[in-house]
Amino acid sequence: MSDEVQIFYVDLISRVSSIRNVTTSLVATSGLLYGDDVGIDNPMDRPSLRLEMRRRLTALSQTVGVRTAESSDLAATLQSIADRFSDLDVELSGRDQT
Repeated sequence: MSDEVQIFYVDLISRVSSIRNVTTSLVATSGLLYGDDVGIDNPMDRPSLRLEMRRRLTALSQTVGVRTAESSDLAATLQSIADRFSDLDVELSGRDQT
């Protein structure tokens, strides 16, 4: 691979790895958002607070799920680009690497 292409290839692979690491961390952390206990008892005159906390945590969980799927798709797309990088090198350098 030419030096110019190698620099971009290494950066691209690094970005793919970073996105996958962050996605894995997000999935692991998002598990804390699920469950029946929102951390607030149901004291007198406070059921609306508990219900609002549940509603917001549910919305947050759904948003995390969407963002996780999007980041996984982005990582897959970047990996596909990285997999095709050798074709770009052949095109730019005019040399076949095989």
